[in-house]
Amino acid sequence: MLYIILFILTLALDQVSKIIIDANKTDITLIDGILNISIAYNEGASFSFLSDKEWAQTFFIGLTIMVLIAGVLFIIIKKPKGKWLNSSISLMLSGTVGNFIDRLAFGHVRDFIDVPFFANFNIADSCLCVGAFMLIFYVLFLDVDAIFPINKNKRGVEEKCEK
Repeated sequence: MLYIILFILTLALDQVSKIIIDANKTDITLIDGILNISIAYNEGASFSFLSDKEWAQTFFIGLTIMVLIAGVLFIIIKKPKGKWLNSSISLMLSGTVGNFIDRLAFGHVRDFIDVPFFANFNIADSCLCVGAFMLIFYVLFLDVDAIFPINKNKRGVEEKCEK
């Protein structure tokens, strides 16, 4: 239940923030040269990848549907255990759904967190990145079959903590 709440809260935060920023369309400088609030419409993927291609939205909608189906099937079949793994899955799914909603409703993703020397992104993108890094950390260090287990115990760090 905790992971469903995490999913719903982060999805709601993403959608509400996009609605507020998109409605105001006002650029705000938070930290000069470092952090701004500035609405941008991204028709591609991260960092506007493939935004100049007419087929990009169709491709990303199809890819998103496949990822969501795979994610739900993974949860149903594997019934993953562990707070770290389940939190990462919840974050990645909420980020995926948040941007999917934009693609279906508007034909683009609404980005508004502008870091001039890096990128323009949104809460959904942040959830995707944090969730992906958590998953990588889990696979590398926490899983039963971790590549570099923090604890040499074969059961895995999270499994040991759950007991």
